[in-house]
Amino acid sequence: MKKILLACVLTVFAAAACCAEVPVTVTDSLEVFRAYIGNDNSVMLDLRSEAAYQGWKLDGAVRGGHVAGAMDFPTSWLGLADDAKLDEILTQKGVASGKTVILYGAEKVDERLLAALTRKDVKRVVVFNAPASSWTADETIPMYSYPKYYLYVYPEWLKALMDGGKPDTYDGRPFKVFEASWGEEKVSYAGGHIPGSIHINTDDFEEGPIWNRLSDERLKAAMEAHGITKDTLVVLYSNTANMAAARIAWILMYCGVEDVRLLDGGFNAWKSAGLPVSTESTPKEPVKDFGVAVPACKSLIIDTDEAKAVIADPNGRLVSIRAWAEQIGETSGYAWLERKGRISGDVWGHSGPDSQTLPDFENIDGTMRNYIEITRLWDEWGIHPENDVATFCGTGWRAAEVNFHFYVLGWPHISLYDGGWCEWSNDPANPVQYGDQKPQYK
Repeated sequence: MKKILLACVLTVFAAAACCAEVPVTVTDSLEVFRAYIGNDNSVMLDLRSEAAYQGWKLDGAVRGGHVAGAMDFPTSWLGLADDAKLDEILTQKGVASGKTVILYGAEKVDERLLAALTRKDVKRVVVFNAPASSWTADETIPMYSYPKYYLYVYPEWLKALMDGGKPDTYDGRPFKVFEASWGEEKVSYAGGHIPGSIHINTDDFEEGPIWNRLSDERLKAAMEAHGITKDTLVVLYSNTANMAAARIAWILMYCGVEDVRLLDGGFNAWKSAGLPVSTESTPKEPVKDFGVAVPACKSLIIDTDEAKAVIADPNGRLVSIRAWAEQIGETSGYAWLERKGRISGDVWGHSGPDSQTLPDFENIDGTMRNYIEITRLWDEWGIHPENDVATFCGTGWRAAEVNFHFYVLGWPHISLYDGGWCEWSNDPANPVQYGDQKPQYK
């Protein structure tokens, strides 16, 4: 009764303090919090960092991850979105008129968020302000972590690693940090990068005109030239979006590097955390031997004949990570690629408005989009974890980032069709389709 009375008092106080029209209740009662879990008439938003949501034990959490069914909404997003974008994101999270919205993970709720919830005409806002050390210790509260959450590291984790520490999930093996981008150092790396990181030019691992990976022999030599062995912990990031980093990551995994991770949100995440930036070049330190025959994980990358086998398999899904305009044949997606259309028998897997961005799979800050939202995109087209999934795009960059997302989510059968539309369209004998496409699997 005491906590209920306190909640009522805080309701009046919070409503007056924020001047929002929506009724606001503030409580630290686990009983009240627990009652909203799994409620169809409510939406639960986790206001902590994306790393905490995904599975890292931060801020005193006893168990990593988030309350089962909760959606992510880090408060840092408020500084990146105008009101229209904020409303769009809330809609994606299921916030709608008549819903009760439960906010947890922050001691104080931003007035701008409350104003946005008022615009959405929600029924009530419940602010649960108990610390993570409290509710994560309660085993009656169901929680969920991404199965391989640790493959997306956050800036403070990486800083601790590079400073000689032993952050959570690091086993002490030798490590290297790389900035991956197209071109020589002067293109992006020289303008600022994480101190101590080494530049990887994507041309060192793939080549035109098809932009497939190099031969296995040349890949082995490239890794040795960059000081990478199968036992090296490799952390990759890109200057803006992480597509280049993911492209290299997937190739390294194919070759056999045992521990490959990405900095979630890339270099922007590092800078947003207020961490130091350098313009000093860190040279490569070659090694004599990679340590295992390449490829050690051959199934992670397939070529055209195998892509055709995926199409022919009733359980197979050749998933196109291309813009809709590319998919229906309005554009090839690339100025240097003439042929338009799509691979006959493929399944559209979403992407973004063009070949350079991936907003369907990235949050507003470039981090991995919520697993509920991205799996919903694929479910619409009949793409499920039990399928034999092979993704492709134009040249492998977009598809690699999406693959890494689903690999983090634990999907067991996922590969990259390396040649993608660039290679497929290069052969006139390969069947191509144009025009609208409807989901053929459910």
